[in-house]
Amino acid sequence: MTARQAALNTILEVLTKKRSLAVILEPTKQKVGEQDRALYQALVYGTLREIRALGHVRDAMLDKPLQQNPIPRLILNLGLYQLLRMSLGDHGVVNETVALAERNGCARAKGLINAILRRTQRERSQWQILLNQSAYLNVPEWVSRYYKDQTDTIGQAFSTPPPLTIRLRPNHSREQWIRQYPQARINPLHPQAITLTTGTRVQDIPGFSQGIVSVQDAAAQIAATLLAPNNHERILDACSAPGGKTGHILELAPKAYVDALDHDPKRLKKVHDNLLRMNLHANLIRADASQLRHWYVNKPYNAILLDAPCSGSGVIRRHPDISWLRSEEDLKRLPRTQMQLLVTLWKTLKPGGRLLYTTCSLQPRENQQLIEQFLAKHSDARLADMNIPDTQDTGFGLLRLPDVDGDGFFYALLNKLNQ
Repeated sequence: MTARQAALNTILEVLTKKRSLAVILEPTKQKVGEQDRALYQALVYGTLREIRALGHVRDAMLDKPLQQNPIPRLILNLGLYQLLRMSLGDHGVVNETVALAERNGCARAKGLINAILRRTQRERSQWQILLNQSAYLNVPEWVSRYYKDQTDTIGQAFSTPPPLTIRLRPNHSREQWIRQYPQARINPLHPQAITLTTGTRVQDIPGFSQGIVSVQDAAAQIAATLLAPNNHERILDACSAPGGKTGHILELAPKAYVDALDHDPKRLKKVHDNLLRMNLHANLIRADASQLRHWYVNKPYNAILLDAPCSGSGVIRRHPDISWLRSEEDLKRLPRTQMQLLVTLWKTLKPGGRLLYTTCSLQPRENQQLIEQFLAKHSDARLADMNIPDTQDTGFGLLRLPDVDGDGFFYALLNKLNQ
């Protein structure tokens, strides 16, 4: 199967059948020739990130809307993405896109597709400007409704491929590491964060296999630092997979006793593999964190990290299918799950201990509204002061919007009073 045909099939599955890229991407990739797999993945992620803005550009060139059949519209979006965002040969892009239309029952649209793409070639800079100006359209309504004045900023972030950011172990110098790897820059969000400026395989990053560096977004790196783990403390990482934050906690406090919990055995295996690579140890527990009777042994914790399952609206650029997969029912259900986890885990925290609640969501009801409700019902809880650059104070936690340096993230540090 060609890369373009596979990309068309995959995006149609996401848009029309609401299937997740996590389910369909890898099996489809195996049907594509090895030399074309990178192109396939780039087309899927790039087109999905900007599909609403691409549609706006497409429609601006049409005298009347295309027929309701989604296939010719999507084929045009794929072609426009290649011409406006990728460094591919124009002639090949036009020919392959027209051929794709013919193979998929759109022969009557071939002339129109050819004309639109050739016009795009001639007037490329004009349409690139419109595409850039239309980035706000790439923010789904269930996010933009809360950020009317910031939709342009969020849209630019959602439309841009995410950076590959690594975390350097605390006993290593960023400046020295960058001197050895000039295709990198210091990330301002965290003292150990480095953003790579060119694409590279994770396995080829210097120090990765030795556990000196780990892949982790800079916004996520802030979490373990806020938790401030100490040696000999009992610490729970409640939703630990894939293990980035677990490893960071142990880097900061290698003699802490850490329980890393997750309900999914495959994801818990990733925690194990990450810790093994880093030569660190945690007690791995497979369980639902909200069901204490299945895992809690009545030994309370000094510190808990609850990186709660969420809508993922802060990481849409990494998982652009989220924009299409989340339903209103999901957005109502998730805060109930998050509150259940928070209330349950609070019982396992020692008086005088601290719990850090985080999400990679931008939704107020998953973040500050949830913390406000929790504090209203728990007189032994107090919101701690936090100082994080480039964040907004919501009144009940700090929120950072996605940008060039990191993902969208929410943080609320709660102290448990001695009563």
